[in-house]
Amino acid sequence: MDLGAGTGRLSIACAYLQAHYVLSVDIDFNALKILKNNILKYGLEAVIFPICSDINQFELFRNANPEGLSITTIMNPPFGVQKKTADRFFLAKAFNISQVVYSIHLANPNVHQFISTFIKKYNWEIDYVFPYHLKLSKTYEFHKQKTKSINVNIYRFKRKRES
Repeated sequence: MDLGAGTGRLSIACAYLQAHYVLSVDIDFNALKILKNNILKYGLEAVIFPICSDINQFELFRNANPEGLSITTIMNPPFGVQKKTADRFFLAKAFNISQVVYSIHLANPNVHQFISTFIKKYNWEIDYVFPYHLKLSKTYEFHKQKTKSINVNIYRFKRKRES
């Protein structure tokens, strides 16, 4: 599952890394049109399935999933720069429907502290943090520069085991 999939870079990467199915969820219909074109271009129609939905309205019922289906969520959620706390909705949704979550966040001690505290409410833990230097292209109106380089952390979260 790719939450906030946009044009689907992470979805396409997952398809090439042998994911059986990728649900690509985004609220931006225009971004999903680009994803759909890329799916056709790369012949990934049997693997990637775009869904236009606000993640707050998106539901995937765990009890409707086939036995043994494991859901891994990948996401590059909004960093909360434009809308404070925007990333919380993405994390909460991922924790409710997934067994493992990979999520990209600003490399910042305050962000790390927030995440470390936030995930405890959902009984999740940080399994690994991978520092990465990300180069962003201007894709939204609020982006001021053509490209911008930022330091991020890619988190791998897993559900805590029941004691």
